[in-house]
Amino acid sequence: MARIARVVAAEVPHHVVQRGNRRQPVFFSTADYKAYLRLMAAWCGQQGVEVWAYCLMTNHVHLIVVPGSEQGLARAIGEA
Repeated sequence: MARIARVVAAEVPHHVVQRGNRRQPVFFSTADYKAYLRLMAAWCGQQGVEVWAYCLMTNHVHLIVVPGSEQGLARAIGEA
């Protein structure tokens, strides 16, 4: 089933969930978590997206992010 397109407003907090395929694990070691955080910080920093909070689970991620522009969220997270 198709998802409804996300409405993105600049300077407004968004709750983003990223899941593994079929909810399979995406993190297998501490190094995986660290690599994800390092890459997410780099991409969000480049696109002007503030990360207010995150929760990394074994098979998914929750983020509270604030994009500086309407395109920033897709560029930082959707295309990362």
